[in-house]
Amino acid sequence: MTFQAVRAHIESKVYSAYQNLNPPVEVLFDNTFETPPALPFVICLVSYVSTTETIICQTESGVENLQGNLQLSIYAPRGRGMGALELYAAEGMKVMNTMYDWSSSVRVRCGQINGPVPLLNGPEPYALTTISCSFGATVD
Repeated sequence: MTFQAVRAHIESKVYSAYQNLNPPVEVLFDNTFETPPALPFVICLVSYVSTTETIICQTESGVENLQGNLQLSIYAPRGRGMGALELYAAEGMKVMNTMYDWSSSVRVRCGQINGPVPLLNGPEPYALTTISCSFGATVD
């Protein structure tokens, strides 16, 4: 199993969900941007907490089961109410709740969802809400 396969699985599910909205919402990923796009947008962060089971294998990465965290940070214009933030957070929760795919060789099972946690103060011209969850991943 590779970290890349798990990350690609998660990121593709998140990207598809937000691209299917009308209008689509841009999704940014870890270490892929310097200047944020126009509002609204979502930043998808995948981090690995630990490898829980190691295997001895010459041809694989030596990782059988990963534990990690998925965080979606949702940005929308400030001063226009909570509607957009809550709509986009709900879409992210749907993705987390449906992440597990029986037909895929990469299986990611999300845990309890935390949030949405809004951040509405400060000098920035945007409002922010964050949702996150832990996940376990395996690859056949």
